[in-house]
Amino acid sequence: MKIYNKKAFLLPDSINSCSMYHAKIFEDGKYIFRIHDCLTGIRFRGDLNTEENITEAYRKITCLIQGLWDFKEFISDNFIKKG
Repeated sequence: MKIYNKKAFLLPDSINSCSMYHAKIFEDGKYIFRIHDCLTGIRFRGDLNTEENITEAYRKITCLIQGLWDFKEFISDNFIKKG
């Protein structure tokens, strides 16, 4: 099993935000994906040891990406001033 371990601050130069993510796949096939801001966080846990688990993890990630994309577009369309 390949190990994956990546984390990053979402706004590394900001003094107002400590938002970050951390994604990790362990040797035993278990995974954890965390998103945190200064006040709270969410955590996805699971394993990648069966085809069903792999499919579910992939679908969770895909759905989360789509939700974030839609939210970003709504902010862009409704709150960012256009030229």
